[in-house]
Amino acid sequence: MKFKVNSALPCAVFGHNYIKSKMNADQTSELTCSHCKTVANTDPFGNFIETSSPSKDVQSTLRKLYHLSLRTRQFKVAELQ
Repeated sequence: MKFKVNSALPCAVFGHNYIKSKMNADQTSELTCSHCKTVANTDPFGNFIETSSPSKDVQSTLRKLYHLSLRTRQFKVAELQ
């Protein structure tokens, strides 16, 4: 039997290993966990603000809706010709 390694397991046991991925102009930075790819931001005082996962779900849903609207536009143009 082969075991599947879960990338979030070290984060659950030891905590996240954040790496600075981006520095913003307003003295805040974006941090990414090297294991589970969780994104966190810092405020100007250095406090952590975790980016919530529902925002990722909303972004993916909006992307799907945008592509769906592009398909319906192409379909309507094809009907007119």
